[in-house]
Amino acid sequence: MKYHLAAISGLALSCGIAIAAEAAKDKTERKNITVITAQGNADGSTEISREAVKECIVTLPTAEALEPEVVSDSRFLKEINGDPNKNEWTKVYTAKITINYQVYKKDLLIVATKSVEGREPTLKDVEKRLPQSKEFLSNPADGDTYAGRSNRQYYYTRQEAAVADVKGRAKVWLKQQGPLLCSEAK
Repeated sequence: MKYHLAAISGLALSCGIAIAAEAAKDKTERKNITVITAQGNADGSTEISREAVKECIVTLPTAEALEPEVVSDSRFLKEINGDPNKNEWTKVYTAKITINYQVYKKDLLIVATKSVEGREPTLKDVEKRLPQSKEFLSNPADGDTYAGRSNRQYYYTRQEAAVADVKGRAKVWLKQQGPLLCSEAK
């Protein structure tokens, strides 16, 4: 009987220890820790950095002021517009517009010196105007005439069509750049 009582109490004790161990296991937390190390260097060297403060377009031409440069070229086209009997020399046109404009940039130049004294960095505003240009070409894929059967090539055979295409492309770009114009005159 003592043997049974000892066995039962031993069993109860081991169950209690197992339950306590399980409870302690539930309280264990795992954490990811980031360790940051820093190293000071007071060697007297200078570090220069540049931060962009403002960038905008000073002026853009109006869409009405755009005047394209038109180039014509004679090409021998085969199977014009799908007609197998129509092979001839044809005058094709390409139009080009170049838009010149200025970009205003204001940068903050920061010069920091690594020293024991801990000097304040030097800050300086740098303003500049940079000339830019954007070129647009008429896209022959939108042309009014094509040649060839399986390897179709499109062309502008009317000067007005090439001019209208390139002006349309330039007008879209000008409209997209409108929000980038400087708010005040520089």
